[in-house]
Amino acid sequence: MIYKSKFPLLIFKFNVQEILVLNLISEGLTNQQIGDKIFKSRRTIDGVRVMLLSKSGTKNTAALIAFGFRSGILV
Repeated sequence: MIYKSKFPLLIFKFNVQEILVLNLISEGLTNQQIGDKIFKSRRTIDGVRVMLLSKSGTKNTAALIAFGFRSGILV
């Protein structure tokens, strides 16, 4: 996957699993569906989501997805 970020160093703030989960969140999948798709538990996905919110400085899923598009992580 090639990322066209306006902030290229920002991508390195997130690990591969976090970027994958962010992509799946943006597709509207639940934590359970994401876990099933990438063979992780729902609780693991819960933790990844919390980490994404923390690292991005956002407070909810809508703001997290907006952050992903603004920063170029999501296209």
